[in-house]
Amino acid sequence: MNATRHLAPRDLASATRSSIVFASVGGLLLGGLNLFVADFGANAAGRLATWAVVAVLAAITAVLALAPHRLPLLFWATVPSMVVAVGLVLDLLTRDSSAAGQIFLCWPVLFAAYELRPRVALAVLVEVLLADAVIVFSLRPAGAAASDLFSVGTTLSVFCLLLVRARERESRLVGELRRQVEVDDLTGLATRRALDQAMRTAVGTGSTHETVSLVLADVDHFKAVNDTWGHPAGDAVLQHVARLLREQFGSRGLTARLGGDELAVLVPGRSARTAAYVAEAFRLQLAEEPATVDGRVVTATVSVGVAELALADSVEADELYRRADEALYAAKRAGRDRVWCARPDGDVTAGQQDVSAPQGADAPQGADAAREAAAERRSPRRAWAGATDASSTEPSPRPLAGGRRAG
Repeated sequence: MNATRHLAPRDLASATRSSIVFASVGGLLLGGLNLFVADFGANAAGRLATWAVVAVLAAITAVLALAPHRLPLLFWATVPSMVVAVGLVLDLLTRDSSAAGQIFLCWPVLFAAYELRPRVALAVLVEVLLADAVIVFSLRPAGAAASDLFSVGTTLSVFCLLLVRARERESRLVGELRRQVEVDDLTGLATRRALDQAMRTAVGTGSTHETVSLVLADVDHFKAVNDTWGHPAGDAVLQHVARLLREQFGSRGLTARLGGDELAVLVPGRSARTAAYVAEAFRLQLAEEPATVDGRVVTATVSVGVAELALADSVEADELYRRADEALYAAKRAGRDRVWCARPDGDVTAGQQDVSAPQGADAPQGADAAREAAAERRSPRRAWAGATDASSTEPSPRPLAGGRRAG
């Protein structure tokens, strides 16, 4: 975690709401005290300073309500410190060392402990204790000041510790729940939910990609694998297939398990032809590297459908699913164990000739050459290099914006 992240609130929306509550309530409370409590300000300077603070709190509330995303990260880490400084100055100007004056020093500690990172919360606690020491020792006898500081300091330290521990535990629980939602336990791939979210981002109006491709892969006759070898063996086969698929596409795509034996890869910034080329490398690798379960070789094949969306067409993400699904079932109807690709217009055409070994003058001759070409294609690095050669006009691939590869 870098230094910038330490300054950021745990959750921007929550921190914004808390800040609005603290700022608005604080402004109303100070304004009410200044209006209705005769000796609150102690003098003209104190009253004027109080109204200035009320005005600043009103302005902060307005900014937080209208445009919190425009505030720099440094704002969230420095606001508690500024509140401490303002509280210190006000208490000294109004010569108020009472509980009513010191109570405002609790607010920055509560906010920092609940909304900010532990290190920032600890720093704010130290600032508050120092400010309180200045207030009480400046305005009260030493004995009474020490007693006040000990009581206030102990109470605030306990509050801060308990809140920070509670928030850390909550963060761990939320992280675990998010992991369960986003990562499939069996394969370590992303879940359908995570893929849907990534697809909405990839085809959204803010996307930087011109094209998004989707690969759907289905293990052929997977029920027969379970019936013949048992469900543990079926799970092992699925894990093996998922690992090979993820290795081939790497960080260039988000690999997910949709359910059962159906897997998917979302590939932003690449055409269907390029994605199909890499999918064919995956199919060849699976043929050469079958799963091994308890010392037994369990052979499995896959049918793959590939489709793309040109984002300029303004079509929905569901259309990409539909095209890839049609290509997948076209591969099954054609005999399985093959890669089929939908044309950019959505029609399905046999794509295996397009993504297999080079054709024409560049085609290798003889069985040995064919095996050598297949071995070249099975390497993920070679597969992407070949895909780039086949589609040299495409931009370099980019990772999913804001996303991460599960597992």
